[in-house]
Amino acid sequence: MESLNYLIFSTLERCLSERGLILGEKSINNIIRDVKVWLKPSVEGKGIRATQDGSLTLISDKYGEPYHSLTSGAIRECLLKFIEPSQVVKKAQKGKVRIIDVGFGLGYNIAIALERIKRANPYAEVQILSFEKELPEIIPLLPEPYKGYQKLLLDGLPEFCKDGISFRLLLGDARKTIKQVSEFIADAVFHDGFSPYRNPELWTYEFLREIRLRVSLEGIWVSYTSSLAVRKALKMLGFGIATSQSVGRKKGGTVASLTLRDLLSTEELKKLSTSPYAIPFRDETLKAQPLEILINYRVNVELLKVAQGGIEPPTPRFSAGCSTN
Repeated sequence: MESLNYLIFSTLERCLSERGLILGEKSINNIIRDVKVWLKPSVEGKGIRATQDGSLTLISDKYGEPYHSLTSGAIRECLLKFIEPSQVVKKAQKGKVRIIDVGFGLGYNIAIALERIKRANPYAEVQILSFEKELPEIIPLLPEPYKGYQKLLLDGLPEFCKDGISFRLLLGDARKTIKQVSEFIADAVFHDGFSPYRNPELWTYEFLREIRLRVSLEGIWVSYTSSLAVRKALKMLGFGIATSQSVGRKKGGTVASLTLRDLLSTEELKKLSTSPYAIPFRDETLKAQPLEILINYRVNVELLKVAQGGIEPPTPRFSAGCSTN
């Protein structure tokens, strides 16, 4: 814990110095408190764990999170947060569907999507582009009828073309590997990284802008998260937003499309327009360290709280090469 405290404090100190800001002690304590809460593992332990619907998932050692919801059920979450709201089955019934998959993980979302698509239209052409930083050493298998498609994916890594399915997995930092893709235009995006506060580099305005460049006008972006920071970035990029079905103890996720009218509740719209946390994560170079992204976001939240009459104001510190903008 002491090393984490030091890492957070030293990163905060560097971020403030680079931006030419001095914050009061109360603001600094607020920022450190929030960041520590965000970085705390959501579940204890590691390894394979059973989920509510009987399917298995894996606990990530690095992120302290399960790959899929324990309380909702891995398969149920895939179906209700990704497959159904993305309308991939409906699109495939017309003959062809193209999917971008951010966070291949255990291959569950794609395997379940393939089973549902091929069940509805065995002749459908499915093109999939998947991103993953690194694959886990142990990957639990789904039950039938999804297991066969998951094994097809895992056995064919990193890419294959078979039975009308074209699949390619790009390993590494998605912020870099996405630059290798210029001609793929998706009908659906499964955005399934770890949570925005533990994996912020995949949820920044800049990374979502890269995704926007690769989604069709009527394409549908879906995710389990309802993060205000993510939703604000999507709004700034021209997406209309709706909330997907809640599953188990999980809140509804997010559905976004460039042709969608906002279908948020009055309360959701109010939070998106007034909450100081409703600002995007930023990563202008697409190279920042995750903790830097998280802390700069929290500093921006603090500045907004001050502007809204919250707490002691920051003191600008001007020096060569620094700016308070």
